[in-house]
Amino acid sequence: MISIPTEVANTAPDPVLNRAFITANDAAAHLHESLKDRRNSEYAGFILKNQDGYFFPSTEITDGGFAKDPNLPLAVLLKPDGKFVVPDGYTVAARFISHVDVMKGTEENLVERIQRKYFFTIPDLFAVMTHRRKFSSCYFSGSDGCLISYVSRNSEFEQELSSQLSKAIDGTSKTFERLYARGAIPSSILILLAVAAGEVTAVIPGDLWRRRGRVNASWRKEILQQNPPIELMPVCGPIFKDAKGAAHYAHTQMAEFRKKPPVKQYSGVILKHKTKDVFVATEPVDSDYANFSRETLFPKDHNGKPQIPADFRIYGIYHSMNPVPDNRLPSVEVELYKNFFSPSDMRIGLDRIAVAPNQRLFLSTLDGAVLRFASTEISKVTELLAKLACQADGRHDIEQQIIDGVMSPQQFVDLVAAVGTLSVLYSSKTWPSIGQVHAPVATVIVEA
Repeated sequence: MISIPTEVANTAPDPVLNRAFITANDAAAHLHESLKDRRNSEYAGFILKNQDGYFFPSTEITDGGFAKDPNLPLAVLLKPDGKFVVPDGYTVAARFISHVDVMKGTEENLVERIQRKYFFTIPDLFAVMTHRRKFSSCYFSGSDGCLISYVSRNSEFEQELSSQLSKAIDGTSKTFERLYARGAIPSSILILLAVAAGEVTAVIPGDLWRRRGRVNASWRKEILQQNPPIELMPVCGPIFKDAKGAAHYAHTQMAEFRKKPPVKQYSGVILKHKTKDVFVATEPVDSDYANFSRETLFPKDHNGKPQIPADFRIYGIYHSMNPVPDNRLPSVEVELYKNFFSPSDMRIGLDRIAVAPNQRLFLSTLDGAVLRFASTEISKVTELLAKLACQADGRHDIEQQIIDGVMSPQQFVDLVAAVGTLSVLYSSKTWPSIGQVHAPVATVIVEA
């Protein structure tokens, strides 16, 4: 069970705000997204880890300094002597920072200045590299929307570099930092040094770091690579105790994406822990449902098999809808048809269920409902698949029957409900009642 965190003051936080994540990258991505309306600002926070092995975003506060962030229930107190006061039951997994825009150095060209703007500062790196460090990894939230991380290797080279990046005894900058600030040492050099010393990763791409994955010495060429291999696990949303919560999270994320034209179809997966009631949804990706698969999201192992997060399994696939063209709409029950699995999407989903009977299908409808379908009766699934088969002209038999008025959209819904369990998880105008959708005792399907 996930423990309920406590604040510095040991008061119970709002459970809605107290979001747990299965990886530090996911928690950092959530914190990064929360800063999207205040890019180019100075911010300091932390990623905390609890005793159950889950990760939580938190803010940093100082004595008499920054006030606690009302959107984050967890906070780490930074005392004047440099010590951290961490909430009970937590440890610091990583630091999280963003910075205001940097001024162009007197000897710096525009390209180097932009690179410096979207990379860690020297004090950021030193705090992770020094042997006196309190954390071994750090995230940087760039004003262009990028999120990168640095993870220490504690190598001899890294320790030697940290001595060059440290402050002088009197607290002033050493020669390396002064030269870097004015551009005499270009940002390209610091990036290469960091790549050689530790592990630099682009968690979320931006204008400069356009490719998710490890940043290498040849990063300039790699950002131009077409269809690069997937190196990182997809970013996942917060942990929920049931699939309903994870599906609703995916639904709200897709609703945000669909506000930006043109309207596209989005897909993703819901993962469940193998032994616990822990569910997460991967962030939606712009993908046609027919072409979506686990190869779209997950990195592959040495055998070419997609990997999913350890101790998790795929519980279901979710997707949004493409609007139906006006010339493909039926003459009756139009809203029902526009807010239900299309015959083509249903065929794709049933194909997947036939291969993996324990897999669920989740649909985010255009009017705001979330539907779920599941079936372990493979004989019925196969029978419906035959009726949904494509004709020579690429159209589906049932789809054409609905358009021609031979079959009503309600009959199609009944047909689907009769071969499995169809449920409304979140209601809408078209689907006002939450719960299972039952098919009539006898549903008459008129053949074309």
